[in-house]
Amino acid sequence: MSNLHLWHRTELGKLKQDMEELFDSFVRDFCNPMDLRLLRREPDVRVLNEKDAVIVSAHVPGLDPQSIKVSITGHQLSLAGEKIEEVRDGRGLSISHQGFSSSVRLPAPVQTDQVRASYSGGVLRVVLPKCKDCTPVQVSTEEHERGRNE
Repeated sequence: MSNLHLWHRTELGKLKQDMEELFDSFVRDFCNPMDLRLLRREPDVRVLNEKDAVIVSAHVPGLDPQSIKVSITGHQLSLAGEKIEEVRDGRGLSISHQGFSSSVRLPAPVQTDQVRASYSGGVLRVVLPKCKDCTPVQVSTEEHERGRNE
């Protein structure tokens, strides 16, 4: 067992980066730009922290607006949707399903009952009004004696 080597976080991070660069170079060399778009499952999501609201926009063209799901859990906003394409040609009908999902951490507490979402021109826009009554609470920790379990 003397040949066993314990990897540190920095080494694992470097390995991960090297593997991503290897994959990217492979894709870049053998795929056209359209193939690169198809490999990407997460949309381009932008979060703007305005004075009164958090505005999240996602570029997701070609979706059926009925398939879009927007949900909030705590400080996490989740977006999901599906694109269904039917192509008829001389050989018949082919149907392709392409889904996406993405989650973002919200920079501030929001009023979940007043969230509005719209979809136009391939862009999903979610407006989340900030919670004006939500104030941070400072909690102090109690010190316990060592050896006692309370």
